[in-house]
Amino acid sequence: MRTAPTGCLSLLMFGLVLALPFLLANAVPTALAGYQIGRIALQAPPTLFALGAALVLNVGLCYSFATPVPQQGIAMQPLIPAGAAALSGLVLAPAWAPPVAFAAGVLGPLIGADLLHLGDIADIGTGMASIGGAGTFDGVVLSGLVATLLVPGAL
Repeated sequence: MRTAPTGCLSLLMFGLVLALPFLLANAVPTALAGYQIGRIALQAPPTLFALGAALVLNVGLCYSFATPVPQQGIAMQPLIPAGAAALSGLVLAPAWAPPVAFAAGVLGPLIGADLLHLGDIADIGTGMASIGGAGTFDGVVLSGLVATLLVPGAL
């Protein structure tokens, strides 16, 4: 007769259940952003400065516009990171605008809105909060879509 897992195994399973949505929702875009950063570093190293500036701008905007909402989590208008990343990519690195916009648009909300606001989750009175977006059209998804539209010939 098999029994339910206890002790460390049940704690590990509980942690995996809680972390799985975060990993699935954020691992793929973060990995793609890492790929784009690596590609820029290998093919156009001077563009890394523009990428860094776009990322710092997007993280700052996401941090300032993200607000703790009681009983929900951290909320932010999803067009902010997408628009900021697209504009900064077009202005700072026109030839590399799509990968710059994608990396800044994906990492900006994850760092600025979610990771830098982790301390606020305890203050808003929710048992569980979404990290990395909770909906189909969150900031990360819209940033990826808008960056894709910057590719020449996409429209």
